[in-house]
Formats: sequence, C-alpha cells, structure tokens
Amino acid sequence: MTRLRTANMLAAFAGEIAERVEATLKSHPNQTDSASAALNIMGFWEGITNAQLARALNLSHTATVRLVDKLEAQGFVEARKGQDKRATHLHVTAAGRKAVLPALVARCAAVKDYLEVLTAAEEKQLAGLLEKLMRPLATDAYGVSHFCRLCEFTACPGDQCPMHADMASWPEI
Repeated sequence: MTRLRTANMLAAFAGEIAERVEATLKSHPNQTDSASAALNIMGFWEGITNAQLARALNLSHTATVRLVDKLEAQGFVEARKGQDKRATHLHVTAAGRKAVLPALVARCAAVKDYLEVLTAAEEKQLAGLLEKLMRPLATDAYGVSHFCRLCEFTACPGDQCPMHADMASWPEI
C-alpha cells in the first residue's frame, strides 16, 4: 500500500466522520459546533477569558463575544470579573453542562458505529495508532483545546488522553 493511497483513504474517511459528527451536533436543539465547543472548553478550563476562548476556538474576538453573549442569554454561561477588572472570566453553569453533554455523547455514539467492524484487538491497535498520530499535534494548551474542543472528557479523561499527556509542562491557559 502506498503512502499516498493511505493518506487518500484517511482523508476520505475523516471527511465522512466530520459530516456525520456535524449532522449529529446540529440535531441538538440550540446547539452549534461552536456553541458545543465553547461550552466544552469553558468547562475544562474553568474561568477562561474571552480572549483565551477565542484563541482556543480559532475564532475572532468579535465572533467569540457574540457566541458567549448568546450562551449567557441562554443561561449556559456566567461571566465574572476577576481581580484584573479588564478581563471577564467565563464559567459554565449547571444548565450549560446539562445542555452540552448529550451532544458530546451523541458525537461519540455516531462515530462508534464505524468501530463495529473491528475486532477487539483491531480496535486496540487502531487506538494505539491514533494516539501515535495525535501526540505530536499537542504543542500547547490552545492547540490541544482546539483539537479536543468536542471531546467527551469522561470517555477520554485527561490522564488517558494523548493530547493532554504533556499538559503539566505547559503554562495554564
């Protein structure tokens, strides 16, 4: 098998997975990819600022402010002033956690179907290969936050996540 063929199959499969995940997330009321990702990142990095969230989501500051305003109006996010009054710190409310979890669980369920054709040994091998492919992408906390923005963290807790393995050596967001 040539590397080009492998890359082509991986890209095609990634596109299929992305479409299925996008459709799954859009089926949840009042949720978008960005809203789910924002709630998930804010839940992981409790007290993140608008500027930090914008960087983690790879959105403009203006788009992030609009998104946070929408989530705040829905009662999913609470903005609090910190010691530095210039920065607003974002906290997910209980309603926000309740709203995002079903979308993230559904995302995993939608993709889990693809694994049904694999034996337990093949699935373990695939997991190892995915970890090997993912690990070099974890260069800083913002990159990891963006990569893991829609991860269901109970399925892949930080101590078992290939992306979060080196987090102790990075400064906090």
